Amino acid sequence: MTDSSYFPVRGVIEGFYGLFYTAPERNNLISFIADHGFNQYIYGPKNDRQHRARWREPYPDFIMEQFAETVAHSLHRGVEFCYSLGSGVSINYASEEDFHLITSKFKAFYDIGVRHFMIMLDDISAEFHNQEEQLMFNSYAGAHVHIANRLLYWLKSLDKSCKLSLCPTDYHGRPPFSDYIHELGKGLDQEIDIFYTGPEICSETISELDTADFAAAVQRKPIIWDNYPVNDLAMTSEMHIGPITGRESSLPNVCKGFIVNTMSQAEASKIALLTFADYFNNPKCYEPWISWEKALKTVAGEENYEAIKLFGENSLYSCLAYPEAAPLDQLTKKALSSLRTGEAASTSKDVQKLFDYLDLLDEAGYHLKYRMSNYALRNNLVQWIELMESWAWAGRRAIAVLRALENNEDIAAPLNWLKESAGEIRKHPKRYAGSILLPLIEYVESKVEKKKSNIFN
Repeated sequence: MTDSSYFPVRGVIEGFYGLFYTAPERNNLISFIADHGFNQYIYGPKNDRQHRARWREPYPDFIMEQFAETVAHSLHRGVEFCYSLGSGVSINYASEEDFHLITSKFKAFYDIGVRHFMIMLDDISAEFHNQEEQLMFNSYAGAHVHIANRLLYWLKSLDKSCKLSLCPTDYHGRPPFSDYIHELGKGLDQEIDIFYTGPEICSETISELDTADFAAAVQRKPIIWDNYPVNDLAMTSEMHIGPITGRESSLPNVCKGFIVNTMSQAEASKIALLTFADYFNNPKCYEPWISWEKALKTVAGEENYEAIKLFGENSLYSCLAYPEAAPLDQLTKKALSSLRTGEAASTSKDVQKLFDYLDLLDEAGYHLKYRMSNYALRNNLVQWIELMESWAWAGRRAIAVLRALENNEDIAAPLNWLKESAGEIRKHPKRYAGSILLPLIEYVESKVEKKKSNIFN
């Protein structure tokens, strides 16, 4: 892929909460994004203690050796490696010692080849913790301007090629932006890039107008920090496997580029990343669902396309707000409609179509678990695959109970199996297809109760 002229910065950020990548996963992902037109990788996982919670501590020697290998690999592949520090959680902005600790951490990464650094001041309380800070600074923004400009000056004295980026405490929204944002934009050196996640933390849409308004407030074109496909914190039950949508094609007019915050599942993140790559390459001609199908084939393999598409088309719940599981939803609603109008489960074509589709989901699950050779993808998806299978079993068992009722057969066995599947679903920590099949299960349960009532009366 040729270097895109639309977005100068096309990056990935390992910036999520939770289990972060192993060194081999990170190196593999860097190779992958290099192959698909990305040019930056930012390291900043929130649960890395030496990055955030205990940022003052140096990394162990063996971890720095891993970083050195990753930085060399990244440079070899033409991807700029950026090291970020989440010092905002506990920094004393007036402390010379804390400033020295930041520069010591940065110098260690400079020594292994890093020339781009970042300060993360997001997800922190906007207040001072020390009296000397209150005496030294008139505002929280003033402290951020001071520390960032001073760090940039220090980096430039070390090497004029060094760069500094900043994620502000207020990083999303629409006008009127906070006094903090306006003061930050006015005071920060123009060489320091600022990140913006759109109108929300996880934005359904990011428009040219939203971004232009933020750019005006910070007095520079921002870099969009896209919180899709990330699935941390309250989203850990979700698998964000769909294409990127809702990003206007005119965004190159008002931003410098994008960084994409991936999921803790590195291999599964590649599907969304490939759709970002197509958007970056030509935002005006980007067709998300065509791009998505191509991405599924690339990551899962052509031979697994039908299975992964069946899985994916019912696992689309995210901030992007496209229908979560349209095929299953439509089939379930049609089946229920036919049942409620008096058709028998044994003869209804709509019920049979749903049954057949659930069969396909079950077969797709088996294939993805035991036939797909991309084992990293299999391991990333396996909990969601198993939940898909549980739904497939629950739906088919619900239909089996209905058919047994209609034929005056013993329903004890299929009813117990249905309860077993329903129990698995209710206890499962992940989300797949929402609750689309629950109305069918509840319909069956009501029929069973009515049957029992008739027997005893």
